Amino acid sequence: MIDSDEITFAYFTRNTENIEIDGYLINDTGERLQLFLSNLVLPGSGEVNISRKEYYESLFLKAKNFLTKALKNHLSDVQAGDPAAPLIKWLENPDFQDKVDVIEIFLISNTTSVEPRGTGSPKSFTFQKDEFVTNYTLNKLRKSKKLSIQYQLIDLNRIYNFEISAGGAEPIIINLNPPLTAIQAADDSGLFKSYLAVIPARLLVEFYHDYSSRLLERNVRSFLQFKGVNQKLRETLIKEPEKFIAYNNGVTITATASEIVHKDGVALIHSLTDFQIVNGGQTTASIYFTAKDGVDLSKVSVAAKINVAESSNPEDLDDLISKISQYSNSQNKVSSVDLNSRSAHLLKIKKLSESITDNSGSKWFFERIRGEFNTMLRVYPSQRTQIEKNYPKNKRLSKEQMAKYYVAWGITPHLVRKGGEKVFRDFMQFIQVDHNDKPIKPENLGRPFYEDLIAKAIVFKEFEQIYGSGPNAIGQIRSTVVPYSISALYKITSDRKVNYFDLGSIWTNQALPEDLKILARHLLESMHEWCKTYSKSDDVGEYAKKEDLWKEILKSTEFSAFENDADTKRIIAKYRLSDSAFKKRYAVDDSFDFSLINETCRIHSNGAPFYNALKIRFYDVLSANEKRKLEEIVQKIQVRENLTQANVEIENSIVKSAQEVDPDWFLIQQNESLNLINVIGKVAAVYNRNLTRVREAFEAESVKYQRRGANESQVNAWKQVGVKLAKKEEPRITDLVKISQLLLG
Repeated sequence: MIDSDEITFAYFTRNTENIEIDGYLINDTGERLQLFLSNLVLPGSGEVNISRKEYYESLFLKAKNFLTKALKNHLSDVQAGDPAAPLIKWLENPDFQDKVDVIEIFLISNTTSVEPRGTGSPKSFTFQKDEFVTNYTLNKLRKSKKLSIQYQLIDLNRIYNFEISAGGAEPIIINLNPPLTAIQAADDSGLFKSYLAVIPARLLVEFYHDYSSRLLERNVRSFLQFKGVNQKLRETLIKEPEKFIAYNNGVTITATASEIVHKDGVALIHSLTDFQIVNGGQTTASIYFTAKDGVDLSKVSVAAKINVAESSNPEDLDDLISKISQYSNSQNKVSSVDLNSRSAHLLKIKKLSESITDNSGSKWFFERIRGEFNTMLRVYPSQRTQIEKNYPKNKRLSKEQMAKYYVAWGITPHLVRKGGEKVFRDFMQFIQVDHNDKPIKPENLGRPFYEDLIAKAIVFKEFEQIYGSGPNAIGQIRSTVVPYSISALYKITSDRKVNYFDLGSIWTNQALPEDLKILARHLLESMHEWCKTYSKSDDVGEYAKKEDLWKEILKSTEFSAFENDADTKRIIAKYRLSDSAFKKRYAVDDSFDFSLINETCRIHSNGAPFYNALKIRFYDVLSANEKRKLEEIVQKIQVRENLTQANVEIENSIVKSAQEVDPDWFLIQQNESLNLINVIGKVAAVYNRNLTRVREAFEAESVKYQRRGANESQVNAWKQVGVKLAKKEEPRITDLVKISQLLLG
């Protein structure tokens, strides 16, 4: 139930002391510790519908007991090899106690919280924060501080709500009491409203204390300790606090909902939902850590520009936030790599995923927006079987997973260990420049890039399987050893800045060959030992987030011996591309983009009755223009005409908006399936297997069906599709319908 490379697993239990813990995570700046406890109720072993808050409180107590006893040095008898030993040492360490401010305890449970009486409808439990006073000696001084303990229940209700929201992390809701006074500066109706305010520094300290770096998830920069501009911020806060607002550019805040009262010409902001600091993250973190050092910030105020987005479309929101980040005043220069075309590169990868099939005829699904796949199944339930067949479960990737797999194939495995949003930011930078740091435009991300991207995912997944999990695993630090091993393989197969490993063979076979699996196991076993040997902390997983460990391993005699081993060299040579093969593989790609015809087939498969019913059901919420556009789409479906990109975009927008109003309506609709999704999948498979002889391949298909007794019109449809694709043109939907009739017949 807990599956994250960021979490260090540390199962520990003592029934006699009512103690249990499963894992932990320390954030980069060390002021926040997250403890994880799982509660798995097996069928027939207990009640899964929970109506009593006390049930969960008794489980939270187990993790809290672990925390308090470790802080008091009551668990010092734990053996060094115990998975929880590094965490216990952290908690016993006065330096760590001095640094940490907040402990979050997450209970992950496969139970459903319900109302105690009546229908058993879903219920949401909230838990009050705790405080714990810890006493410790640091630099011969006796200290005492309050730690804030927060409780988070992740039950099936919360998981379900997260899935259907198709969003990212749960939104941060900031309640302001008293309300924050602001003036309204702009009102772009239907898109956003903008306010200007002055925020006391103490509020930013409170926000960062409660939510830490979650406040900055959409910020294009990460906090870089106190150096450069941050050191200047700190000096101003200490020496000239009242001038901070004059010297500093302030913060830019976004929200997606608000509670604002207008009175006497000013706006009183009572709450902001989905609160994010998209510019000014360094300012916020600098203020927080300066306050932690005991500096009085009562005279410090910060200018704030607050933008409340009104669009419910997550893509529009992301685009707006990217542009706000790009155009906001910045204290550090942000390169175009950080911001420009932030979504365009992902959009191109999405199009490639919709166009390119592997040799089995299936595709890898890139979930550019969280929950996108499940949303597609809910909107088009009648096409569920075909959608799941086209995109098998083991071939679906989130953007966070894709980032992890991509970045691991390089020389920065420590970035992979940081996980989540952090590694995604690195991924966004890496895909926008080549090995010489020259910009790569989105349109230049072609078939070789995509095939290599999937090959990197396959390598990562297979390395994980070889390392194993549970009692039969190589060890207990898989999330460290796997990316470090993959980066080692990359290093061994690179010459200066160019990597010559034949990722194309991995793509073609959709698996590692046996000799590479043998080498991988040897490398994983060796890397496991190297990580433990060269880590300067008992907590290898945490230390692996620093580049120091990677540098030490690369300098080691053990790594050099592995690299120069005869078996290693023999296998590596087998999978090294020659200069000519390298140039041929990475030549300019001009293969056909199937994304538009895929969407055309999907919409035609829904049928005209579906869109007529959609217009009737949501008539009151559709604009006049949207109704006209729907009518245009219906007409094209009826006469079997290809759709334009504009048709597809308006259909996507209308369907998304309608689903937000009444998602259940889509579940009862009977789509007029023409099997076109299956047809275009088969067409794409033939095309992708025969890139150098497209027309001949489709003529061969026509001959095959002619011999099976297909009529002339259906046989010619295969030929015509091949002719169009050979010229990089859209196949006619009329020909695809004929092929569909042939396959159904």
